[in-house]
Amino acid sequence: QQVTSITSKKGVTLMDIHSTQRDTYTFLSTVFGNFEKHKLSVDVLASSEVSVSLTLDKKQDLKQVDDVIRDLEPYADVTLHKQRAILTLITDVERASEVLANKCFFEDECAVEQFVAEEDTIEKSSSTIRVTA
Repeated sequence: QQVTSITSKKGVTLMDIHSTQRDTYTFLSTVFGNFEKHKLSVDVLASSEVSVSLTLDKKQDLKQVDDVIRDLEPYADVTLHKQRAILTLITDVERASEVLANKCFFEDECAVEQFVAEEDTIEKSSSTIRVTA
C-alpha cells in the first residue's frame, strides 16, 4: 500500500517571510512575537534560520494579517499567497518520493503534474511527507 490517507484543504493563505537582517538569531522570535501580538493563528509551518513559510487559519481578520506584515517589513520581505491548497499524503517515509512521482495514483494526471511543478514547500518528517502549495 503506497498511501495510508490523503487530506486536503482549499482556500488557504500562505505567508512567506524571509529575513533581510544579518543578525538572524532573533528572526524567529521577532516573527512569532508579532503573531502573538496580533493574535494570529498558524496552521502549517516550515522554517529555517532565515525564513518561515506558514499558512493562516481561514478565520483570521485581514486587518490583523496586514498589521503583522507591516510590523515585519523592517526585518523581512513578506509575501502573501491567497487561495492556495494544502495536500497531505500519509505514507511510509522511504516511499514518499515514489508516491509523489507515481501519477497513476491520482485520477487527474495533468492536475498533479501542475501541482507538483508549482509546489512551494515539501516537508519531510520521520513518518510523513507534507506537500503544501
